[in-house]
Amino acid sequence: MSENVNSGLVRLVEENAKAIAGLERAVAELRKSIAGLRLIVEENSRAIAELKERSEENLKAIAELRKSIAELRPIVEENSKAIAKLKERSEENLRATIELRASLEAERELRRGEVGRLEGRIVEVELLMSLRDWCSAHGLHVERLPRDPYRADAVVEGEALVALVEVAKTGSEADVRQLVEAARIYETLRGDKPNALVLYIYAEKPPEELVRECSKHGIIVDNSPKRIARRLAELEEELRAT
Repeated sequence: MSENVNSGLVRLVEENAKAIAGLERAVAELRKSIAGLRLIVEENSRAIAELKERSEENLKAIAELRKSIAELRPIVEENSKAIAKLKERSEENLRATIELRASLEAERELRRGEVGRLEGRIVEVELLMSLRDWCSAHGLHVERLPRDPYRADAVVEGEALVALVEVAKTGSEADVRQLVEAARIYETLRGDKPNALVLYIYAEKPPEELVRECSKHGIIVDNSPKRIARRLAELEEELRAT
């Protein structure tokens, strides 16, 4: 019986020894794990400290930026006001420039128109003088007429002939209508009904359309004072013969 007890105790001691050895290994592994965790915790602590330091630096930088922005805000507002005033002045200057340009262009056009009218009157006088010289050779008299109220440039008269003359650069339907109206006005003012109407153009040969329009109203259209004078002289002879 004592042998059985001894063998049981031996097994129990051996089992306890094994259990103790297992615990020692587990403790060693835990110590190893704790050491590894300690390194990780230390690294994390250092990283947290660095992040905290950086955060503090960033907070300081943000605070300085806010301070700078606060200091710049009045300057920006003043610049904005100055820019708004400059924009307003620029718009005023632009409007003034546009108005001045329009005024200068209008004045230029006005002067150009005056020069053009003056040149036209000079050409008209020269043409009427040429027509007068050719008409005089046929015993016909040329009298210049004021545009207001006669609306014609001249009248060519003989013993029986009364011919109104309109001088135009190229001639148009408007000139034809004006001659017809001028004949009515002349008859009203002087009591003599014109028996001939002349459209004296000087820029080029009269176009066919103008010739057809004049023929409808019995108007003589030509760009040669010589031919006009000859035609009026023939008409004077025809009128004297009737």
